[in-house]
Amino acid sequence: MARKAKNIRRTQQTPHKAVLPRLLPPLVFLLALCLLVVCFYDSGYTSLPPTAKRYDTAKADIQALLQDSRRVNLREPWEKLAAEFQDIYKTDPDWPNRPAALFRAAECLEDLARRSFARSDAKKAVAVYTAVADRHADSRLADDALFRAARLSAAWLKDDAGALGLLARLKSQYPRGDMLPQALALEKALQASADGRTAPEARQVAAADGKPAARDVADTEDTAAAAANPAAPAPDKAPKPAPTPAVQAPAALPVKDASPAAPQQPTAAAHRDKSAAALAQATAGLKPWPAKELLARYTAGKASMARLRADKTRSCWRQPWEELRDDFLRVYLGRKTWAAAPGALFRAAQSQEALAGCSHLNAEYRQARDLYLALAEEFPRSALADDALLHAAALSSGPLNDPAAALALLDRLDTAYPKGDMRPQAAELRARLAAPSLGTAQAASDGPGAAQTAPGSAGAAAARTAQPRHVSDMARQLGLTVRRVFIDAGHGGRDPGTSHNGVLERVITLDVARTLGRLLAANGLDVVYSRTEDTTLGLRQRTDLANAAGADLFVSIHVNANNDARVCGFETYYLDLAADPEAARVAALENAHSDRSLGEMQNVLADVMLNARVQESRALARQVQRLALFRLQRRAFSVRNNGVKSAPFHVLLGAQMPAVLVELGYCTHADEARNLKNPRYRLALAEGLAEGILAYRDQLLQRRTAQNSLTPQGAGAM
Repeated sequence: MARKAKNIRRTQQTPHKAVLPRLLPPLVFLLALCLLVVCFYDSGYTSLPPTAKRYDTAKADIQALLQDSRRVNLREPWEKLAAEFQDIYKTDPDWPNRPAALFRAAECLEDLARRSFARSDAKKAVAVYTAVADRHADSRLADDALFRAARLSAAWLKDDAGALGLLARLKSQYPRGDMLPQALALEKALQASADGRTAPEARQVAAADGKPAARDVADTEDTAAAAANPAAPAPDKAPKPAPTPAVQAPAALPVKDASPAAPQQPTAAAHRDKSAAALAQATAGLKPWPAKELLARYTAGKASMARLRADKTRSCWRQPWEELRDDFLRVYLGRKTWAAAPGALFRAAQSQEALAGCSHLNAEYRQARDLYLALAEEFPRSALADDALLHAAALSSGPLNDPAAALALLDRLDTAYPKGDMRPQAAELRARLAAPSLGTAQAASDGPGAAQTAPGSAGAAAARTAQPRHVSDMARQLGLTVRRVFIDAGHGGRDPGTSHNGVLERVITLDVARTLGRLLAANGLDVVYSRTEDTTLGLRQRTDLANAAGADLFVSIHVNANNDARVCGFETYYLDLAADPEAARVAALENAHSDRSLGEMQNVLADVMLNARVQESRALARQVQRLALFRLQRRAFSVRNNGVKSAPFHVLLGAQMPAVLVELGYCTHADEARNLKNPRYRLALAEGLAEGILAYRDQLLQRRTAQNSLTPQGAGAM
């Protein structure tokens, strides 16, 4: 039995000993395969040079920063990124992608300049862009760098001569480069606008110049194609069409001449060139959606537009409209022969128009009009072509205050689409434009020696072209337009104003007044200041200066104070009797240096109470209060809304135009004093005040249009 049990155990053990040798080779093979995969992966990863790793990390940091709504407007992150790219460039002289690193550094500095509005930042960006072209003339980024430097020089540094020199160098060195069309367009604009052009300020340029060019920098420079022909575009860098130049020629002023000849209108070729350039600028750097996604993207975009219009909060923000515009443009770029391409372009123009309604910037409205015109040029057979022309005419007659251009577009619509469904609306718009001048024209025709003009004659055409001038003049006489703004920096000289927590009122008000003036001038308004230096002015002198200058609006800027250090907030006043004790207290504080007697005050106030300027001043105050607070909140500043108030401020007495007084904040409140000493806070304040004034101007234009539509066509001037 013992021997049998032993044999059984031997039989049970034998298979295990036989299986192990058979399993060993596959196990060894699997282990070797795993080691091989690990080794190859590690080899491929570690073979990447440290410089390339840093470069990729820095690129990722840019994208992360652009997605961070809080940090993207700060100076420090952009400066750090620019320094990182420059350090990458200097650290490894043998790395083949050094030009791209230096170009990225310049891009970061340009992004910083667009957010800081500082000329010094723009100068640094121009210097680095120029360094790319100087040190790496054989790089395919050299022509891009020269164009970027020229654009910044013209638009931000107001150095047209320097910009033209850079463009000449680009044409000479890279005659076949992909930036040549854009360079020629910018050069043409600079040369055409050399006489009498006032270069736009940084804020307008940020809008007119468009968003920063897309980050399409190649990540490899040492390709065979680039080495063979540095001026030719690389395969992954598609040529971009010419953008709208950052600087634009001013609108021609009507010449006061008795000659019946009509002023020359831009030719059709000029319209085509301008609209094509605008479309090229809007689409520069945008990547088209893949063809298989076009329908889904277009449908989603339409749904997003409907939701955005219904959202009373987000519909006032720039970013959603910018994203929507770019989405529709990418659909349009995806396949221009697609049946929905005109619809995508039309909705992109609508998004741009809505964006302009948020910013109230002339440059934004011009871009919307040019996008509509681009649709009419590129798709003249589309059912939306006449709609686009009508929208462009409405923008010209409304926010852009250019009735002559509006009439020209309406003539074009009538000629090109005599049976279009937009003819009734076009006729209505034409009637609104023509109505205010009918009385003036009738009066002129009744005068001695007036010639009778047949409806179809050249004289009638000339009269029709001249009508917009009468419209504008009449509107101004009635106070229905804003062209000149008087900005009063409170106190000054021997009158320092209030002073607490390191805030000196006369200094703060002068800084905000200057910034506000630059922003308004950039939007085409004439600006007159009560003072541009630390000088003394009486309260009566300020309104006398405004009246003498023929200003349409009067804005006085001040800093508030209170015995209670807990009181804070932003508030806007218009001239009327004080509605509450706090308003009366503030008025008494600001009136301390008045030279008006009590009897004179009573007479002036009685006149003011019977004057319609009270209503207009209240409307202006509401717009200023609303948009100033909105801008501060968008810049992440928390401010208490003290609302719109009325009080008998002496500085507003005697003003023959709508007038408001703005209290920027309480310097007796620690947090608000800290904000008032912050340049970023003061810039946001000035931007908000400018947007409020521009919104009031647009409101008047809309009211004027509505009043014109109610004017009987046979009514004469009273």
